[in-house]
Formats: sequence, structure tokens, C-alpha cells
Amino acid sequence: MVESRVGSVGFSSHFRVCRLPMIACPTVFMPIPSLTPSLISRLPSRLKKAAFTLVVGLSVALALASPFEAGSALISTGDGSGNTTPPAADPGFDNVGVVNGLTGVYVGNGWVLTANHVGEGATLLLGETYEPVPGSSVRFQNPDSSLADLIAYKLLGSDPPLPFLTIADTAPILDTLIVIIGNGRNRGTATTWNGLDGWTWGSGRSVRWGTNRVFDIDEFSLGTQSFWTLFDDLNPGQSIGQHEADIVDGDSGGAAFIGSGATAELIGILFARVTFVNQPASTSLYGNAGIVADLFAYRAEILAVIDQPECSDGLDDDGDGSIDFPNDPGCSDALDADERSAEIECDNGIDDDGNGLIDFPDDGGCLDSADLTEAPPLVPNSRFGAGVLAFGLLCLASSALRRWSTPIE
Repeated sequence: MVESRVGSVGFSSHFRVCRLPMIACPTVFMPIPSLTPSLISRLPSRLKKAAFTLVVGLSVALALASPFEAGSALISTGDGSGNTTPPAADPGFDNVGVVNGLTGVYVGNGWVLTANHVGEGATLLLGETYEPVPGSSVRFQNPDSSLADLIAYKLLGSDPPLPFLTIADTAPILDTLIVIIGNGRNRGTATTWNGLDGWTWGSGRSVRWGTNRVFDIDEFSLGTQSFWTLFDDLNPGQSIGQHEADIVDGDSGGAAFIGSGATAELIGILFARVTFVNQPASTSLYGNAGIVADLFAYRAEILAVIDQPECSDGLDDDGDGSIDFPNDPGCSDALDADERSAEIECDNGIDDDGNGLIDFPDDGGCLDSADLTEAPPLVPNSRFGAGVLAFGLLCLASSALRRWSTPIE
């Protein structure tokens, strides 16, 4: 994420239309004379899009597309290294984690939202890594049954100690201030290209927050219902958006919030960015735009997935090989929210015997997930164990015979 606080510039250039990641973009050019951010805001949607290059965070080239990975939001404030801790009125900074080197957002009940091109994967939250439940990924659909660049997947085992996030229950409104959080590239040095000021991208990535505003709404970009942001060169001293941020490499799957603190709502998932034709690689220039999946458009489908009780969601949430009630011994009924049971040592998520292993099948003391104790069984459950037990019994018998026998004279 790149952040900025400066004034407004005009430019004239050529532009092309293509998808993100930037590898094989078609060479379709159109001249746009004296195009300024204020003029862009007044353009019709189709012409507005023709003034930019769309880039979506992929790692391989797509047909008529250019692959890209949208990283920590790049901010223009200060030296660009700040905003790596929660803001004062935190909307949910710690709920944003690292997934496959990119970003994902923990929304509660074990579920993570991210961009489809990020994919499910081991998720780093609060310094802990959580593996995904195999086969849990759900890709959300548009009304015409086409697939959006938006998925949810479930984390295996105990849920992270994080709050539930509220999915926005109203559509985005133009000019609304938003907080964006992502695991993108750090800011580098100031740069200018074709009269446009901005920043290069530095090395490394950080989970960072910044601000922007809703620039365009009700768009269908790259097969996903979305809204846009614009990276503005703000006037000095302007307070709203003082942490102006650009969506950059690594931010894909990151969060966009409206409101703050306990009243904050998750309104979008970052998934693409927009650049000028022939813009130098690894740069953020004023006039670049970000594309954010509109979660209000997918809200009903998202809630239908993430609100399911664990004991009736069709998944092996605790990894014990058993799925849902009545098959999983940790489920008391189909509405049980946890496939683990505090009363069953081999299914409670705790290392009860202190051997560093937890529950069935990881703890060898558990014969199955219904076993009430993690202590090793007295009856051997392998040939080697049976051999050890037999040898021990033979030694005991031999010792007993020596004690009970009397010498013959």
C-alpha cells in the first residue's frame, strides 16, 4: 500500500484496457488529452475505464490480460513506513492476515474471505499459522451464475481469538471514506513519469493500513461486482484521507472498511489495480485506481456460508476424520457450533497429557476421536507394542518363579 498527501496534477497520455497481472496486455491505445483526476470523475463508466489499465493479482498470464498481485497498501504519509499497527479507532486490523504471500480477512466462525486468485492456504493471524480445512473453499457467484474473484474458506481447528466482522448491509456510497488494509509492498522513493508524480515500490511487504474514498460504484470489473478507489495527490493540510493509499502488489484479498471501532463494517475485498499504459513497473502514480469487490452485492451468499454451524456444514472442521452430527463424537446435535467437545480428551483441542500432541489422530494415545483420554492405552495397538508387552510379562513371570521355587537337595 502506498500513501500520499499532496496537490492535483494534469496530464495527457495513452492508455490501454486489460486485466491485472501485467504480463500480456493487448496493445489497444487511445489518446486522452489533458486528463486530470477531476475530469476522470466526470467521465462515463465505459470511457473512464478506457483511460486505465486493469491489473488483477495473478501469477500467470491470462488471455488478453496482464497478471499482477494487488500488496500492503502503499501510503504517502511521512516516509511511508508507518501504519503497521492498528489505527486509533481500529476497524479490524488484526483480522487481516497473510495468505500465500498475499492477504486474507478473518470474518469469524473460522472463515476467511479473500480473492479467488489468492486461493485458500495457510493463514498467518496474530503470529500463528492456521491451516485451511481441506475442500472448504467456496467461490461466490454473480446473478448470471458466473464466478466472481471472491472466495471463503474455513480454518482448521480452534478459531483464532479475533472478533467477528460485520459485513456491510448497505451498498457503497460515493465519496465515503474507507480504511484499506493489505499485505503489500513498502514504499520506495519519489518518482515522476510523464508529468505524473508518485512513488516507486520498495523491497519487502508489510500489513499496513491507509485511507481512500469510494470513487466509483456499481461497477462490474473483471467479472466481479465492485467499486473503485482513486490514488489522489491531496492538497497539503487536507485532513480527510490524510493517509491516502494506493492498492499495490500483495494487497489482493485485503480489507476495505467503512466506519471505525465497534461500528465498523467490512465493505470490500481488494483484488485489482488500475495503471496507465506503459507506466513503469512497480510504481504508484497519482491517478492510479484500485478495484474492490463489493461485499454488499454478495452479502446473502457470504452469510449463508459463514453462519453454518460446524456440526452441519459438511466439513471436517476439527480434522478428526469425522464429519458433522451424528458422525463426529464432538457434536451434541446438528446445531452445535463446534465439532470438538470439552468432555472428550481426544477431541477437545487441548494437549491433556502434555506430550506436545493434540487429539486424534495426532496423539498416539488416542485410539479414535471418541477416546476419553489421551493417555497411552494398556492394550498394545501395534505388533511392536505387543512384543514389548509380551517381553515384559515374560520377565515378570521369570522373576516370580525364582522367588517361589525352593532348592532340591
